[in-house]
Amino acid sequence: MGYVYIRDVLDGGYTGKQVHLRGWVYRIRKQKKMVFVMLRDPSGVIQTVIKQKTVSEEQFADAQKMLIESLVTISGTVKKDDRADGGFEIQVSNLNVLHFAEEFPITENQSVEFLNDTRHLWMRSRKITNILKIRDEVFRSAREYLRSKGFYETTSPMFVSTIGEEGAALFEVEYFGKKIYLTQTSQMHLEPQLFAMEKVFTLAPSFRAEKSRTRKHVTEFWHLEAEEAWCDHECNIRRQEELISHMCHSVAKSRRNELAELQIDPERLLKIKTPFDRMTYTEAIDFCKNEGLSIEWGEDIRTEAEELLTKDRDTFLFIEYYPKEIKSFYMKNNEDDPRTFRCDDLLAPEGFGEIIGGSQREDDVGLLLDNIRRSGDDPEKYEWYLDIRRYGSVEHSGFGVGMDRLITWMLNLEHIRDSIPFPRTVSRVYP
Repeated sequence: MGYVYIRDVLDGGYTGKQVHLRGWVYRIRKQKKMVFVMLRDPSGVIQTVIKQKTVSEEQFADAQKMLIESLVTISGTVKKDDRADGGFEIQVSNLNVLHFAEEFPITENQSVEFLNDTRHLWMRSRKITNILKIRDEVFRSAREYLRSKGFYETTSPMFVSTIGEEGAALFEVEYFGKKIYLTQTSQMHLEPQLFAMEKVFTLAPSFRAEKSRTRKHVTEFWHLEAEEAWCDHECNIRRQEELISHMCHSVAKSRRNELAELQIDPERLLKIKTPFDRMTYTEAIDFCKNEGLSIEWGEDIRTEAEELLTKDRDTFLFIEYYPKEIKSFYMKNNEDDPRTFRCDDLLAPEGFGEIIGGSQREDDVGLLLDNIRRSGDDPEKYEWYLDIRRYGSVEHSGFGVGMDRLITWMLNLEHIRDSIPFPRTVSRVYP
């Protein structure tokens, strides 16, 4: 028996034909002589009608007995019906209940906390299912773009002995009697690999022990990081904007059904085109001050400033050339303004905030040593990192994309946790 997916039926290819479906009971409404079942599989949901007179006595009894999330196979005829969700209905001629589910704990109007406690079941909802399918497309299209530009996918360790991001909180781990950390970034272990392969990227978790409880923070997030040789600041900017544009367009074109269920207009993503808007850090500070925000040159651009800079924009905005004091030691000195680095943050439109951090990397070992000392860190811990500047140092740049944040912006989600199958926050490590 050949089973078809519900989406194939909803696309209109089986009208008037006999089909075999398998899936879970999504909704059920029982009458004396008829049972209406909304059947779901990974591709969609469709209405099915089980009539007492068209199935066996035993099958109708099973239909009356089964509850939400029972596992079934059905056979029936596809009927076009504009009154049904999706415009089609299955007139069932055969029902087989493979598993009678217990009473499902999730009902209407549950609290956010309860839904997160039952995340392992809540992900069966249409909302989370559609988000996860779009997440898959975001990851797939990122790899597609980078590989088309000659990048190799590689891996980096999650246990590290050095600090990657200045000012970021770390998770300390006891490692056979030594104190080490869960990685904040794979960047420093990607850079040596570009000397072998020239263009490299990794898509892996990063960890930040920040106690922030905002809608944009999780303690474990998925980080797309790329490093590229023969690439200066301008090259790095182009790579970031091309990547983001490619991912937005891929989702808009490949996941229209999921976007429709989530009530997201694909045009919102299709209008993201290169080049993106750009503004120097100094210009951004001046803009915020003119808008009445209390902020001075040398302070970081945080949530309130990000919202001011992007609330009226419908495309992404690069902020370039941050002060050295608020950025990490590995960034390239900006000869045009020695107070700053050749770096950038990419802010998403509509007040959302930072999606990417990137920079040209310092390739001069002497200047890199100066930066490490300025930051107050011990250069001896970075001997291996300094070595790659001693043997054939090359101009190079890189960046890191917060993939969960990007998805949150794409789908206009209330909280970043909804973009992740099993989110980890300050208050949650269960389930």
